[in-house]
Amino acid sequence: MTQLRLSWLLPAAALLLVACQAAPAAPTSPEALAAPQTAVQVASADGADVVCRTMKVTGSRFAKRECKTPEVWAQYDAYTNQNAKESTDRLQRLNTGCSTQAEGSC
Repeated sequence: MTQLRLSWLLPAAALLLVACQAAPAAPTSPEALAAPQTAVQVASADGADVVCRTMKVTGSRFAKRECKTPEVWAQYDAYTNQNAKESTDRLQRLNTGCSTQAEGSC
């Protein structure tokens, strides 16, 4: 009976070790984190350059492809970066200063 337990215990332990291997590390470079979309540059029907990006859509498994001129993408990137900065600043202001101190300490 002991021999039978050992015969399946070793393969089960090996399978468990294989399943628990660490996942590949996520990219940590600022460029990789800042630009999750892939961009492809194409020419439109009127000859203007158009850049197409594959955008992740919240709540969907499917990505959405958006095509815009480089100037419009620059405006889009500036807008989203400004929104992210404002949100971060607002959160930092709420979590610091007199609002987080004990009553009467400011």
